[in-house]
Amino acid sequence: MFTLGRSMDFSYKTNQMIVLASAVVAAIGWWLTGNVLSGVYIGFSVFLTWALVRELDPNHDYAAFLAVAFSLLNLFYYENVQLLVVVWILLLMRILNGITGKALTTFDIFSVWGLTAYLSFDNGNSIYLIIFALAMACSLKMGGKKRAAGIASLISVGVVAVDWFFMNKLSLGSLAYSNAVTLFAVTVVGLSPLLFWFLSKAETKDDKGNSVDRSKLLASQILYSATVLLLFFFGSVTLNNLVIYLSAVLGTLLYFSGNKILKIIRTK
Repeated sequence: MFTLGRSMDFSYKTNQMIVLASAVVAAIGWWLTGNVLSGVYIGFSVFLTWALVRELDPNHDYAAFLAVAFSLLNLFYYENVQLLVVVWILLLMRILNGITGKALTTFDIFSVWGLTAYLSFDNGNSIYLIIFALAMACSLKMGGKKRAAGIASLISVGVVAVDWFFMNKLSLGSLAYSNAVTLFAVTVVGLSPLLFWFLSKAETKDDKGNSVDRSKLLASQILYSATVLLLFFFGSVTLNNLVIYLSAVLGTLLYFSGNKILKIIRTK
């Protein structure tokens, strides 16, 4: 019924490593912050950073661990990790890329719409509904569950329109970062589609062992970049979440660049 979940095979060394790393980081976070819940959130942030890169670059397991290394910055300053928002981004990407190998269902689309609506009203911000509508537009273009995607998109746009004209309960957040942070974030995320263009050229297998459509994979990667930028400018992103989003891109970029450099060296 719900096809967007991905199981973890604990016979794989990398899966064992990330679970152990998350637990260790959670313990360190508890010790540094003096709060058990804060430690748990930081531990989960490590796992979700890893999970994001597994969607962005499914072919390279260790790119995700480079991203995890960057995300450890959250240990030195912890305020708030919006875990549900990261999970939401993962689900939006899976709607587009088909990485689970299972056929998208109507239940998938409206389950994610429900999470989108919750995030919008819980945060008093319509950007989540706008991003969801954008994701559904991409899904329509990709040909997946056109009727359900179209209806969900129209409902999202309708909710935003009704609120803007009649209720005014939802708004768009404001940018709350310095010029230096803004420049760095926009540069990293703004250039990421070029990285994803090259990454998507490699043959990718889904969880069933079948080839993933390159256009779908690239669409999900571009959606990630667009989502992060929209959340950054209009979604009142916490610094801890920003670290997660940027870490995912930087880890992927560093691994990709390192591989290219090593290949050049070896051919000389």
